[in-house]
Amino acid sequence: MGNTGYKSFANLELYYTDDGSSAGQTKPNIVTDPDYIAPVLDTATCAPSTRYYSVEKKLSAKKNNCGTGYSGSTVTLTSYPNQFLSTVSQDDANAQADAWLAANVQTYANNSGTCEITYIPPTGGGGVGGCFVEGTLITLPDGTRKAIEELTLDQLLLSAEIYTLNDTNNADELYKWSCGYLAENRITSPITKITKYTADKTIIVNNGLFEATPTHLQLIQRNGYWRFIPLGDILVGDNLYTIDEEIIPVTSVVINLEKRNIYPMTLNPFHTYFANGILTHNYKQAMDNDN
Repeated sequence: MGNTGYKSFANLELYYTDDGSSAGQTKPNIVTDPDYIAPVLDTATCAPSTRYYSVEKKLSAKKNNCGTGYSGSTVTLTSYPNQFLSTVSQDDANAQADAWLAANVQTYANNSGTCEITYIPPTGGGGVGGCFVEGTLITLPDGTRKAIEELTLDQLLLSAEIYTLNDTNNADELYKWSCGYLAENRITSPITKITKYTADKTIIVNNGLFEATPTHLQLIQRNGYWRFIPLGDILVGDNLYTIDEEIIPVTSVVINLEKRNIYPMTLNPFHTYFANGILTHNYKQAMDNDN
């Protein structure tokens, strides 16, 4: 390290005050000693070395410790002016800043960044949109339930308006929505279209709590965020939202390959409803251009 311009003292020597002669005793000059003598500025005999200070530097990194289905935000770490000193050169001071940024930026991004929902497209599962199987009980506005195959056009269903969601029947937009909390208001929505098909593959959740096609658009909570996913992507450990405003876990997911009668339907203007007491979403048929 170069000279600072300050002269320090390694040892102290004892002198008599009456005649100024040495007592022949020395001791280390220790900071904690009551007799400690601090360094004194003496630029004449201890000329300071030239000092170079680093300039402001920045380096960005993407948070890389998010869970599956989430993407980390990009975070910038800053090395502020004068944070690093060199007595060699300006380039050396700046190089210290660069080295510090490179060593610390990823840890900083992982600690300070946020995780965001990644858009996940449907996994497929047939020529019609997502729908429940025959026998699924759908809740009506008065709280009673009716089998899905008994529902009729223009029949009102109990629906839920999710406050943070601009409700739509466009699956691409719904897959992009997510929220850390779920607040909703109960409303009613009429059935504007309902048809009957046969499905070759369905997904059974929680030992028959409900059963629908893999493309059915289902509301779940994962890693603290609410989102809509194709039922074919649901996982044990995800959470569901019930008509009683309870959050219950997904404990089992089974694929069924036996043929099932299914009833895709569309609601308008709101597209949510309760199937076997679980808040879900209607999803238009792949060949249907109505919203």
